[in-house]
Amino acid sequence: MIIGSFAFPKNTRKKDKKLLKQKRHDCELCKRKNVWTNTHHIKSMGSGGGDTKENIIELCGTCHRLVHDGKISKEDLIKIVSKRGKRI
Repeated sequence: MIIGSFAFPKNTRKKDKKLLKQKRHDCELCKRKNVWTNTHHIKSMGSGGGDTKENIIELCGTCHRLVHDGKISKEDLIKIVSKRGKRI
């Protein structure tokens, strides 16, 4: 028997669709050009990260996997994003 239940509303994701559609198909980490890329959130959406130019980076599949495997740090990604200036 359930005595009480609490429902917490799921955080709605605010997508910046224009920003997410600006794929350049160039890996910002290894610099490979014209490859299939994934938009990676440096701070995950679940941790409060958003679709902002400071929080997303385009990575090829290999580099994306290395990030998720912990072989490339968030600090490294933040350095790359901070150096890109107004390219986005």
